[in-house]
Amino acid sequence: METPPNLQVHDLGLVASALDSIRLVQTVDRLVGPRPGEKVSTGMTLKAAILNVLGEWAPRRRLDETGSSLPDQKGKPTQRPTLRWVFQLFMWVRLVVLEGRPRVLNLTPHHETAARLLGVERYYLLE
Repeated sequence: METPPNLQVHDLGLVASALDSIRLVQTVDRLVGPRPGEKVSTGMTLKAAILNVLGEWAPRRRLDETGSSLPDQKGKPTQRPTLRWVFQLFMWVRLVVLEGRPRVLNLTPHHETAARLLGVERYYLLE
């Protein structure tokens, strides 16, 4: 199996756009049909699952390649974090401007690792 290119978090928008352009949600919904009481359609669920898998796959692959890890919810190192958990890691990280200069508060080494894995280090002033 060929190795896919290195995905970044911002690439997920392109994937979502591609899924929209092929009308994946509408096609799946048409094939499956409506379901009474359904709040989220089957097609939308499939699209979300695809984006979630790709969003988790890329950081996990980089963690494995580099031998790095991130803390899980219990603080133990893991190479298989969920995308939701990676985003929750940044909950208390803040960007502030003090005396005209941007500063990032509460950024720890595991935040730096996660930011680099996601390809968003410039947003956390790590470049």
